[in-house]
Amino acid sequence: MFKNKRLGWTIVCLLLVTILLTVAVQARPTVQVQGQGATASIAATEAGQQEVLKMWTREARLAAKPMPMPAVSPAEPDQADPQSLGKAGFTNGGAAQPSADLKARRQFPEAWQGTGDEQLPDDIAGTPAIYTSYRVNGYAPMWKKYPFYTVGRLYFTTPSGNSYCTASVISPNNIIVTAGHCVYGYGVGWYWNWSFVPADRNGAAPYGSFPWASARVLPNWQNTGATRYDVAVITLGNNQYGVPVTNYVGWLGRSWNYDYVQHHHAFGYPSNIMAGKYTYVCAAESFYGGDDVLGMGCDMTFGSSGGPWIRSFWPYAAVGDWVNSVVSGGTPGTNTFYGARFSDFNIVPLCNDQGC
Repeated sequence: MFKNKRLGWTIVCLLLVTILLTVAVQARPTVQVQGQGATASIAATEAGQQEVLKMWTREARLAAKPMPMPAVSPAEPDQADPQSLGKAGFTNGGAAQPSADLKARRQFPEAWQGTGDEQLPDDIAGTPAIYTSYRVNGYAPMWKKYPFYTVGRLYFTTPSGNSYCTASVISPNNIIVTAGHCVYGYGVGWYWNWSFVPADRNGAAPYGSFPWASARVLPNWQNTGATRYDVAVITLGNNQYGVPVTNYVGWLGRSWNYDYVQHHHAFGYPSNIMAGKYTYVCAAESFYGGDDVLGMGCDMTFGSSGGPWIRSFWPYAAVGDWVNSVVSGGTPGTNTFYGARFSDFNIVPLCNDQGC
């Protein structure tokens, strides 16, 4: 009888170990590579999406660490001989549903009160000849408006712990764009547990949080870690009320194959400014930083990775506002960072395969 009991407990223990190992494997999905020269993607189960919704509480969001930027070696001035630009193209953005704010207030009342509605002192001044910068969603007139609320924090898990980057909505199909190094660590592998919070304000989520459904990067990013390929797209699931992100905030347009010299407004949640609690913007003219690499004056550092560089910025109207790059990396203290110029070699194949 004793032997049978011990055998029974042994079987139970083996079953528990098997279940735990299965859960651990599901936490880091298998990579699915699609065809030669295509993109690489992973997908979440419905159960996985629900777990992501549960894990990213406000406390967890506030505890997440900013993702460090990769170092970028820009082209020297005498090497500024860009390759062919390619045929320029763009897609337009779209506005949110008219009742979006009313719905959000009812669904997320705490995020619309207290620390979610304070006014910050207006003491930001631009830096002549380099860039102009200002805070965004610390101000009530901005964080509730297009295109400001299309930008948010992207939370995820890495082997060293929970982290965050910046991302923005770029498709009516609930797809966001961010930096490749916020999805797949070069030399590390896939990260996991992504959750997007548009208009995130000091950990508050006035429009809810949205779990990842699938994520996609370029094999060239996985294999080389080159800045020109540091782009990723993620399709989002619905929030806890079953509502898609575009119903609340609409989406930005995107453009590709445009000239290196453009006037951009770059958005991010930089940890070196207001501890990354609010969005911040640098406005400046971009320059050639290497083939399919843009440079731009800005003082944002860690946490701003993946933030959109918006070309033809037009606030308060779904006109223009094309994402033309995302923050990739730079050297802190130089007041300059770099990003992949959107082109046929990065955003186009990603969006074609993801269904932007």
